[in-house]
Amino acid sequence: MWVIVAAAATGILSGMAVGGGSLLVPVLVYLFGVPQHQAQGVTLVSFVPVAAVAVYAHWRSRNIIWGISAGILLGSLAGAVAGATLAAVTKAAVLRRVFGLYLAGMGLYAFFQRDEPASAQGQGKGQSDR
Repeated sequence: MWVIVAAAATGILSGMAVGGGSLLVPVLVYLFGVPQHQAQGVTLVSFVPVAAVAVYAHWRSRNIIWGISAGILLGSLAGAVAGATLAAVTKAAVLRRVFGLYLAGMGLYAFFQRDEPASAQGQGKGQSDR
C-alpha cells in the first residue's frame, strides 16, 4: 500500500517536472530496504511511462519548445549513457552521497531563487510548434 502512495507522490512531482526520483529513490532505500543501485533502476523504469504522460499533458498545454527540447534530448542521451556506465561501477555509498549532494544543491537553489516578476511568467507560452 505504501509503495502505491509513494509512487503516486512521485507521479505528481514528475507531472510537475520536479523530478519524482528525488522522492522515490530515498523512499525505496530507507523505507523499503531496496539497495541503492536497484532503487535507481526501479525509478528509471517507472520514469518512462510517467514522463510520457507528463509530456503529453505539457504538449496539450503548449508548454514545449521543440527546438530547445531536441538539443536537450541529444545531450541528455549522451549523458545518460555516461551516467549509467559510471553508476554501474560506483559503490552504493558514493551514489547515495552524490544523490544527496544533488538534492541539497537543488533544495538550496529552490529556496534562494527569486520569484519571477509577473511580466515574465508565461513567457514562451504558445511557442510550441506542434
